[in-house]
Amino acid sequence: MTKIKFIAFILFTALITSCSSDENNSDNASTVGSFDFVYNNETKKISSWEAIKMDDFIEVSGQTTDGIGIDFKFNTYGNLFQGFTHGVSALSTVPMHEVSEIFTANTFTFTIIELNTANKTVKVKFSGKLYDDGYDFESNYITNPSNFITVSGAFDVSYSNLIPNIAGLGTFAKIDGKDWHAMSFGSTTSLSQTILNVENDGEYNLGIVFPRGDLKTGTFPFSSNNFANRISVEKFDLATHEFIDYNVAGTVTYTTVNDYYVEGTFSLVATHPVNGSKIVITEGKFKEGR
Repeated sequence: MTKIKFIAFILFTALITSCSSDENNSDNASTVGSFDFVYNNETKKISSWEAIKMDDFIEVSGQTTDGIGIDFKFNTYGNLFQGFTHGVSALSTVPMHEVSEIFTANTFTFTIIELNTANKTVKVKFSGKLYDDGYDFESNYITNPSNFITVSGAFDVSYSNLIPNIAGLGTFAKIDGKDWHAMSFGSTTSLSQTILNVENDGEYNLGIVFPRGDLKTGTFPFSSNNFANRISVEKFDLATHEFIDYNVAGTVTYTTVNDYYVEGTFSLVATHPVNGSKIVITEGKFKEGR
């Protein structure tokens, strides 16, 4: 995994382990419910599993009787943050494989069938490819059996609720009229600016760009020429296997700025730098940790 993904994973884990729970989570492993799993065309028996929900984020992990672990991190809207298989013991020879970290939904199907918040259960169906390196473009888009395995299955499990230190984190927008829910994938900081990278398992990446030491509440019109106080937009191109950096013009408003998070709204039009095609982004709102 690359550094930015590793940072995001550590942040997610830190939130999980530092939050208080409405239940005793000292031993969450369970066999109540069901968990079907096919690993590289071989049906496996999942012996136990665990599920945790915090705000809009859920983690479900399980392990087979022969020592293969599987883990999914996703949001309540069905966007897959991370998925991987691994050996559960230090002496295991089972290699780690992960979903593609670039446009995950193009090579992996992950569908929430039912989320019952009253009974605290989640039902999911999944299938797709897991790769040696989730960031290797060639592995992800060239059919080479040595670079990936296939998995499929479904689970219907109970989860434990956790209370986050900061409630309501996340970014939402309508992209060309369709709802888009992001999961923060870390930040990039230089001497003069910070970029909060927000994306999901689709083809769009957004960046909330603000000055590192002089962020203030207020409304700021922006274009691609603005160094900070703007929203950047990238879209993954399946033809070139590259992200296209779009030209942007819009408005961002910061409503809350403190040492822990930044909150605000945005709207913009993003324009392809070559063919001029446009992406209209409306009703944007964010609350992301700094």
